[in-house]
Amino acid sequence: MTEVRAVITQQEGAVSCNFEEVEAYIKDRLKEYDGAIFTEESKGYAKKELAKLRAEKKELNDNLREAKKKYMAPWDAFEPKAKDLINLFDEPITLIDGQIKAFEEGRIAQKKALIEAIYTELVGDLADIIPLERIYNPKWENATTKEKAIREEVLAQATAARIALDTIRGMRSDAESKALDVYKQTLSLPEAISCINAYEAQKAEILRKEQERQLEEELARVRREEREKLKAEQKALEEREAQRLAAEEALEAQRRQLEAEKQAAVEQARETGAQEVIESLTPDAEEDTQLYEYRLALSEKGKEAFEMYLDSVGIDWEMI
Repeated sequence: MTEVRAVITQQEGAVSCNFEEVEAYIKDRLKEYDGAIFTEESKGYAKKELAKLRAEKKELNDNLREAKKKYMAPWDAFEPKAKDLINLFDEPITLIDGQIKAFEEGRIAQKKALIEAIYTELVGDLADIIPLERIYNPKWENATTKEKAIREEVLAQATAARIALDTIRGMRSDAESKALDVYKQTLSLPEAISCINAYEAQKAEILRKEQERQLEEELARVRREEREKLKAEQKALEEREAQRLAAEEALEAQRRQLEAEKQAAVEQARETGAQEVIESLTPDAEEDTQLYEYRLALSEKGKEAFEMYLDSVGIDWEMI
């Protein structure tokens, strides 16, 4: 079919006006109002003049609007017919465009199926870590994006995820599950590591405080045991001192008893004239003697009392 183009014939329209004459008239007309001052007495005159000026302005404006309407009349008659011609193209354009869009949608559907297949092949067990919608790149759907490029990008994401998971698990932290959740949400290994580091720092601080608490408890226990030990030793010392004093008192009582018995015997011998009794109490210096050694535990007072007793009965003794 021979192509037919629209040929628009247009004659230059001409619109004229005696602008200079009208402008000169208006300026002269308005000069009489330069510096005009109206008073209460001339208010009626001012209103009449204002009405005249507005009427003249409206008349000029109406003339211009009417002239424009006449000038645009040919175009206003021409434009609807031109638009009707343009609208004739809409039906085939819509038909062809719909088919092209259908072709494109089909191509994109095939590309998406290819993308999903590549994802399933390369991601595998990491689907819960890096779901397809998290790494999906809309440019993969472009006709110019090749399968190789898609594979490289998906493989890079899967490799990064595996390295991240190995790194997180390799840190052997109790915060591993939390760090994995952070990685799932952000796909950022530094953020996941920061999560573990923060947990470990908090854990170390808690452990340090617990160790300090245990140390304080241990020190308190040792101090308590030391106090109890000192109390026990003090008590034992006091008991030994009490026993020593009791022993000294008993020895002193025994010495006094012996001294009293000795004094009583001497008094009795004197009274009865039994000199032999007195002599019997005193060892015979000529009599054979034997050396005997004893080891005694005595206090200072007990020692003095014992020595006094030995002296009183005439026993020779020497401190070794």
